[in-house]
Amino acid sequence: MIKLRFLLPLCSIALLSSCISRLARPAISGVIVDYDKNPVADCRVGETVTDKNGSFYLKELRYNKFLLSEMMIMEAPPLHVDEPIVKAGFVSDAIILHNPRGGGQAKGAKYQIDTIFLKRTNQQFDLAALLVNKDWKLSYTKNADTIYMLRSGFAEWCKTDKCRKFFNDYEALTDNYYHSNSKNLSAGVIKRFIDLKFEGDHSGRLQLVKHYKSTFEGPNKESDTLNTRFKWALVNTDVIQFKVPQQTEISYSYQVASIDLYQMMLVKLPGDYKKK
Repeated sequence: MIKLRFLLPLCSIALLSSCISRLARPAISGVIVDYDKNPVADCRVGETVTDKNGSFYLKELRYNKFLLSEMMIMEAPPLHVDEPIVKAGFVSDAIILHNPRGGGQAKGAKYQIDTIFLKRTNQQFDLAALLVNKDWKLSYTKNADTIYMLRSGFAEWCKTDKCRKFFNDYEALTDNYYHSNSKNLSAGVIKRFIDLKFEGDHSGRLQLVKHYKSTFEGPNKESDTLNTRFKWALVNTDVIQFKVPQQTEISYSYQVASIDLYQMMLVKLPGDYKKK
């Protein structure tokens, strides 16, 4: 009986000082191709390289933590993964995963990325082909000096860090409710969504939806929706002109500052398109 009385505390101490397994990185697998869907072989992904088919596999990584210290925290640790993607002749990128409680996942965690499209450093784009008969979402800065555009299918295409950063820049200009530090929208407007459809005759359709602060916080105010037509033109291979009668703040000429398969950033050029 005496031995048992001493044995129980010892067992408790041993249990609390034991270790618990935490996830540092799930097993990650996928395929890397160029924009013509050709496999990119010998591409560095984290500590491994792609094979001749562009396939890669990163094994699951785990670490041990004392059970007692984890019990004191009372929650699973965060998970942050940052695996660089590097290949000569291509724009470097990275696989970024973040989950504030992801470190608590059990052994066998997996993340299947499917296909990653890697951009060549000298990648060329046909701007008209990207625009015509395509659906785009648009956001712009307070003075319409910079426009961010996302093409339909962006969410399925975007698997890596660079495009996700672009999306964050786009979203910060559309949503002052979620991005409370952003003061981009006019007074009282809490969200603004703009959808564009570019047509082959250099016309297009625009839908603008505005949500108001009172819609979310009361008293209720209905959202505004504007549906209108617009004109667009390509001055040259990297300059777009907009003429939107009911949305005059973007009726200017814009230089393509950055471009990718499903995203585009435009910068306003000097001069007023309406006067041309």
